[in-house]
Amino acid sequence: MLTAVPETSTGSDARMGRVAVPYKIINLDGDLDIYARKSVSRKSRQDRELSVNQQISDGIRWAKLNGYKPRFVWVDNGVSGSKDVQRPGYDAGIRALDLGEIKCLWCYKLDRFSRKGALAVLTIMDALEGKRIFFGADNLDTSNRNDRRMIMWRAEDAKEFSDQLSDRVADAWRHSKEEGIWLAKKVPYGLKKTKKRKLKADDSPASPGDLNGPTKAEVVQRIYQEADDGATGPTIVERLNADGIPAPGRSARWTCIHVYRILQNPSYIGLQPASGWYNRKDPCYRNDEGRRVRIGKPLVSEAQQLRARDKRMARTKVFGPNLRTQGDRSAPKHLLTGLLHCAGCGRLMTKSGRSYQCPHKIRAGKPCPSPASMVTEYAEHFVFQAFRNRLAASDPGDPLIQAVASRWLSSERPDKVNTRKEAEVRLSNAKAELQDLLDAKFKRKEFEGPSGEFFPKLKRDAEKAVKAAQKAYDEIPEGSADIGFLLDAELVREAWEKETVEKRRVLLRLALDGVCIRKTYATGRTAVTPDRLHYAWTGVERVLVPSDMDLVA
Repeated sequence: MLTAVPETSTGSDARMGRVAVPYKIINLDGDLDIYARKSVSRKSRQDRELSVNQQISDGIRWAKLNGYKPRFVWVDNGVSGSKDVQRPGYDAGIRALDLGEIKCLWCYKLDRFSRKGALAVLTIMDALEGKRIFFGADNLDTSNRNDRRMIMWRAEDAKEFSDQLSDRVADAWRHSKEEGIWLAKKVPYGLKKTKKRKLKADDSPASPGDLNGPTKAEVVQRIYQEADDGATGPTIVERLNADGIPAPGRSARWTCIHVYRILQNPSYIGLQPASGWYNRKDPCYRNDEGRRVRIGKPLVSEAQQLRARDKRMARTKVFGPNLRTQGDRSAPKHLLTGLLHCAGCGRLMTKSGRSYQCPHKIRAGKPCPSPASMVTEYAEHFVFQAFRNRLAASDPGDPLIQAVASRWLSSERPDKVNTRKEAEVRLSNAKAELQDLLDAKFKRKEFEGPSGEFFPKLKRDAEKAVKAAQKAYDEIPEGSADIGFLLDAELVREAWEKETVEKRRVLLRLALDGVCIRKTYATGRTAVTPDRLHYAWTGVERVLVPSDMDLVA
């Protein structure tokens, strides 16, 4: 009679990383173990692979007919036989045979035992020393010298079939990804799969049964909006949990990992994610031409996602080959943090109390010869006035305005910028290949003799690739940025008063790379004047006159 081991103790599922224990115990005094494996574990689906229970039944029947007493059944369900993965059931069966606990290990078929080829099977066969492995459906016995050659052939056949199957699956997977089909079983939170296996917004309630509350798609959009407004991951998590919104999956509460994955997943901007996208700097899948593939309608704009990603990376340390991140500091809370520099030592100034100060005065360390400080109200007022007046006084052809327009376009329409950059890279690569071909012919003399007849065709193909890349590049219009409001002093002031600190920081950095503050040389109470600030404008060549030298670190 079969005695099933409780499901909680079944250790044959290698993906769970458990210790192997028998899937079933038949007779503790037995001298034969049964090994069964099924590559893919499916529920409610037809499968051409023989089920685990059928394999076990065949093994028991064979044992009784051949004078063996079945002892344990070892099972690896949903585990590949060709990949280098853990197979606890397989390892336990071989170990029992090696230790002499059993005389025979029965397996339904050779390809159920291993798909790694003849060498893997031969290594085990040579170590059996009087014991045997019997492959039931193949009627092959390792103890029979006449069967050894056939076992080698069958093992190689199994490996070849596995390799071909793997190639076909990989090709089908790649083709589906390039067609913009969603393949993964799990769909990102806030999205759902259509009949055509594309993705669209999930309009189901975020809280089950609450029809008046936000939908899952709206929760995702809220996360992006709060991140765009400068909220950190922990802050967003705290707000979501406070509002009682259930987290994705089985989690009851939101965590920072939930938020960070949402902020980085390219599915939310309608693009196909690459394999292992979470640990990649560029998380989007690209086809052979280097183009990104659309997977559905975007739930948020690409500009929002890039801004959220950049803000997170600015607050983290990145290290290791997989771009692993570790929290470093919180989001800047003050307008000029990261922009102001002390002219005396070059350090970034920090806000302490009512002033921006040289960090030497706060943290000590290497002394600053002339530590600067300025009351926050004055510093922020002077910088904004300089920003507003400088843009209002500039002509459209001014290098500063062109640089500001470029930064504005990169921030607000990164999709246009990225498309043009991709086309430019493809054109550059095509030209480089043509140049390399010409160098091979005329400089390195590689096409002399019989190989010379192949050069004309290669040259035509390379020139055709350059023309196609050039045409694709020329068809992409140059992005235009509408920054007219930045050139009107009154419109800038109105926009400034309405925006958050985070948006004000973004505006300033469109035109400013940095601001130096020098220490006042007067003693006692003196007026705070704007001449103590020196500005580094983007796109403008910085030429210092002698009077500016004392402002530079």
